[in-house]
Amino acid sequence: MDKEIINILVFGHKTSKTRHLKIRRKTIKMGLYLFGFVFFSMTFFFCDYIQVKKKAFEVARLRQQTEIQRSQIHFFSSKLEELEKQLSKLKDFDKRVRILANLDRGIETVPFMGMGGPSPSDLRERLKASQDEKGLVQQMKVDVERLQSEATSREISLSELEKVLQTKKELLAHTPSIWPSHGWVTSDFGFRTNPFTGLTQMHEGIDISNQVGTPVVAPANGFVSDLGNDWVHGKFVILSHGFGMTTRYSHLNKVLVKPGQRVKRGEKIAEMGTTGKTTGPHLHYEVRLNGIPVNPMRYILN
Repeated sequence: MDKEIINILVFGHKTSKTRHLKIRRKTIKMGLYLFGFVFFSMTFFFCDYIQVKKKAFEVARLRQQTEIQRSQIHFFSSKLEELEKQLSKLKDFDKRVRILANLDRGIETVPFMGMGGPSPSDLRERLKASQDEKGLVQQMKVDVERLQSEATSREISLSELEKVLQTKKELLAHTPSIWPSHGWVTSDFGFRTNPFTGLTQMHEGIDISNQVGTPVVAPANGFVSDLGNDWVHGKFVILSHGFGMTTRYSHLNKVLVKPGQRVKRGEKIAEMGTTGKTTGPHLHYEVRLNGIPVNPMRYILN
């Protein structure tokens, strides 16, 4: 009884046999088409979503790179300003050293800062304020070329200055500048009365008096160009210092150097004595420039 009621409810009538549900082939195809459409639509939208997310990621990455590049551009712009200041200080230092070295001729260089217009720093600040990174990069290229030219000029100038100062250093090292011996100056450079003849004659050096054996030192770097012994000068030594400069030491008690020997400023070369034509123990000291006697007191600095 219950089975019959169920059959009536399901199939709409009473039957004694079970009927199978039949689905048409066309309906199946439509269902498959619909499923395929939905599947491909979902796939398309999923892929499109992935592409959109990828592009958004690329845009964010490019934006981040742009910010980094902008920061780097501003950083290098600041470095350029620091380099400009350092080169400006170097240029001023070059000028001061040239004045101290008594160099009349300078090297003409490209003006460092703008003449009659805004400075490079002002231009870069304006470009920074307007956030014109492209213009700032172009300005930085111009500034780098200018700074390269300035650096080349400074290199040439300092190279020339180094050569001049090296020459001056050699000149100073070989210029008599200290007392050759300790004592008292008993006779100056110039005309005087000869103690032996009573006549006025030129005294070509200075006389420094002290005890026999008082050390005599080289007043500058040089080498022993001559030494000997005669009845006028007694035992003597002549040093050649280069640059046309020579010094002579007479009336020595003892000579401590040999011909050709190189000596340095302050090195002991002899001892004071009474040899030759003299009235007492002293050192006769001469300075000659290109063979002409000059006042030794002009060269003594200590």
